[in-house]
Amino acid sequence: MLGKLKIILLKTYYSFPVQLLLLHFRKYQVLLVFWAILFSTVNGGFAKVFGGDALFLNPEYLGRVNFYSTAILGIATGMFTMSWHITTFILHTQRFKFLATTAQPFFRYCLNNSIIPFAFLICLLMRGWEYQHNSQLSTLPEVLLLAEGYICGYMFIIFFSFFYFFGADRNIGRRLTRKYGSPRKFVRLILKPTQEPDENALPVHNYFFTPCMVRRARKVDHYDKFYLDSILKQHHFAAIITVAAALVSLVILAFLMDYNVFRIPAGASVLIFFAFLIGVSGAYAYLLQTWAIPLFLVILLGLNVMVQSNVVDNRNKAYGLDYKQKVHRPVYSPLALQHFFTEERRRADVDSGLAILQRWRAKFTAGRKPLLVVMNFSGGGSRAALWSMNVLQRLDTLLQGQVMRHTVMMTGASGGMMGASYFRELYYEQQRGQPVHLSDTVYTERISRDLLNPVFTSLAVNDFITPFRRFRIKDNYYAIDRGYAFEQQLNRNTHNVLNRTLGEYYAPEAQGKIPMLVWNATINADGRRLMISPQRISYLCAPQYLYPTRTARDIDGVDFGQYFSRQRPMDLQVTSAIRMCATFPYVLPNVYLPSDPIVDVMDAGIRDNFGQETTLRYLYTFRKWIDENTAGVVYVQVRDTRKNDISRIKESQTLSDVMFAPLFTMQAHWSAMQDFNQDHELNYLEGYFPRKFHRVIFQYVPQQEDKAAALSLHLNSREKLDIADALNNPTNQSAFNYIKLLFTR
Repeated sequence: MLGKLKIILLKTYYSFPVQLLLLHFRKYQVLLVFWAILFSTVNGGFAKVFGGDALFLNPEYLGRVNFYSTAILGIATGMFTMSWHITTFILHTQRFKFLATTAQPFFRYCLNNSIIPFAFLICLLMRGWEYQHNSQLSTLPEVLLLAEGYICGYMFIIFFSFFYFFGADRNIGRRLTRKYGSPRKFVRLILKPTQEPDENALPVHNYFFTPCMVRRARKVDHYDKFYLDSILKQHHFAAIITVAAALVSLVILAFLMDYNVFRIPAGASVLIFFAFLIGVSGAYAYLLQTWAIPLFLVILLGLNVMVQSNVVDNRNKAYGLDYKQKVHRPVYSPLALQHFFTEERRRADVDSGLAILQRWRAKFTAGRKPLLVVMNFSGGGSRAALWSMNVLQRLDTLLQGQVMRHTVMMTGASGGMMGASYFRELYYEQQRGQPVHLSDTVYTERISRDLLNPVFTSLAVNDFITPFRRFRIKDNYYAIDRGYAFEQQLNRNTHNVLNRTLGEYYAPEAQGKIPMLVWNATINADGRRLMISPQRISYLCAPQYLYPTRTARDIDGVDFGQYFSRQRPMDLQVTSAIRMCATFPYVLPNVYLPSDPIVDVMDAGIRDNFGQETTLRYLYTFRKWIDENTAGVVYVQVRDTRKNDISRIKESQTLSDVMFAPLFTMQAHWSAMQDFNQDHELNYLEGYFPRKFHRVIFQYVPQQEDKAAALSLHLNSREKLDIADALNNPTNQSAFNYIKLLFTR
C-alpha cells in the first residue's frame, strides 16, 4: 500500500503541471508578481483603500454594470491569461522539448500551465458573487447574468487564440513537408540515436493530453535538437504577434478614450496593460538572457537623463493656468513671500472682505441681525462627497432653503469639497432662475457616480503607453493623463455644471449672492497651504499679531489668485481646483505650478483635513464686524469620520504588524491629531463671540464598523445606502434639531 502511494506521489510530482508550477517559482519570479497583484487586489488586499477590488468585482461600462461590462472584463482576463501562457511558453519550452513531438504543442502547454489562471478564475467568480450579492445588493439572476458575461468573454479569447495557434501548427507542418520531402527522409534527418541528453531538460513523467486524459511524456533524446528548436521557435514567432496585439489595443484605447463606447472598464484596461507588460518582460528576458539586468540599468539611466533635461516632461499642470510665459514667474522663497504678502496688502484685502460681508448683510432686514454660517468639509474621496451632499440637502430642506442664504464661506479638503462645490453651483443655478430643486436625489446620485474606473483606465493606457498626448487651452498645452480623465468624468457625472473657470465666480461671490468658497491644497516643498479663490484673501495667508514681536510676518499660506496674477489664475478650471484639493497620492498626479523654482501641490488633507484653520483665521479677521452685525456664528463641520474615535489595538499581531505598524502609526492617527490641535485653537476663538458661537458637527458613522464605506473614488450600492442612513444617526439627528432651533428662535 505504501509502495503504491509512493509511486502515485512520484508520478504527481513529476507530472507536467506540477513541474511547470515549480519552475515558475524557481525561474522568472517577476512574472508571478502580476498574478500576486491580481489575487491580492481581488481579495481586498492590494489597493483596498483606493477601491481596487471594485475595478474587477464591479466593472462599469457606459456607466452600468451588466453582461457587456463583465464580458469585456472576461475578454481582458483572457488576453492576460494567454499572454502569460505565451510568455512562459517562450521561456520554458526549451526544458520540455517532448512538446515538439505532440500535436498542437501550444495547446498541450496551456492545458498543463493552467493551475494559476484557473485558480484566479475561480477566485474572481467567487469574490464577484460575494461582492455583487452583499455590496451591490444584486439578485441571484442578476449575479448569474454577470458571471455568464464574464465567462463568455473569457472563453471567446481562449478559443480564438487556440484557433490561431492551431493554424500555426498546420503552417509548420506544411513548411516541414516542403523542406524534407518524403516522410522516410524526414525521419532519417530528425532521428539522432547517438545524441547526448539535453542538460537543460527537466524530467516529466506524464501530462494532460486533454482535460480528461493523461499521457506519458515521450523521451526526445534521440531527436535532433535543431529540429525540436525549429518547431518551438515557429510558435515563438506566433506568440510575439499576440503580444504586439495587446500593445496595439492599448494605443487604440488611448486615442479613442474620449468616445464613451471605447472607455472600457478600468479592470479590463489594467489586465490588458499587464498582458502587454508580461509579454514585454518575457521577450526581454528571453532575448537578452544574462544581459537583461545591465541593459535595464542603462535604460533607467537614459530615462533619468531625458527627464532631467525635460526631453520627457509628463508633469501634470493646472488646466487654464499659463505655463508658457517663463519671464514673469513669481519667485517662491520665504523672503519673496514676505515681501509679497505685506501688511498693506492684507489691509486692502480685509477691506475687500468687509465689503462682501456688508453686501451679504444687506440681503436681510435691517431690524433683525441674521445668523452667520461658515461650513467646513472633510476629505474622504467619493464617500465624503456624497456625505457632504446628503447633509447639505437635509439642511436645505430642514431650514426651508435658508442655509445657503446665511452662509458666507465654505472650505475644506478633498472629496468633501467636491460635494460642496457641486452643491454651491446648483444653488447658484437656482439663484439665476434655473429649475433646480436642491433636495432632489438625482444630485446625490450624480456626485456618487464612479470616478475610479476612468482614472485607472487612463493610468494604464495614457500615463504609461501614450504619455506624449496633449490637449490645448488657448496657447497652453496640457498632458492627457489620469488627472485629465478625472476632470472629464467629473464633468460628465455632474452634467457639466462645474465646467467653469475660477473667474466666473468672482462677481456672484463679491456681490454676496453665493458663499465664498476656498479650495485648499498643500505645497509639497514646505507644507504651506495654497488657497484658491477668485477673491483677494491674503489675510488668510499669515496669522495676525495684535502685539507683534517680530518685523517679518510668518507666511504659512499662498493666495493663488494674487501670487500667480501674471499666469491668468482666473482662467483656472474649477475642476482643476477641486482636483488640486483632492490629489490623493498615486491615484491622481501632483499638480506643479509655474513659479521659480517650480513647486507642486497635493491633497489639502495633509495640512488640514477639515479646513478648520482657514475658517478660524477668517472668523478671527472679521471678528469685530461679525460680533456687531450678526446674531452669532453657526460653525458647521461636515466630516466623513467619527470624531474622538479610538482605533482598536489588535489582541494578537501578525509578523507584518510588527514590521510595519510603527511606520504607519502617524498616518493612522493623522486626523485625530489635527482634531486635538484645532479644538485647542477653536477654544480661543469662541471667546471673541461670547454666547454667540455655535458649533454643529455632522459625522458619518457606519451602521456596522467593519463595513464602513471605503475611502475611494468608487462607491457600491450598499455603501451609498449606508451613507444616506447615517443622516438618521441619533448624534446627527441631535445636530439637525439643534441647528433648526437656532434658526427658529
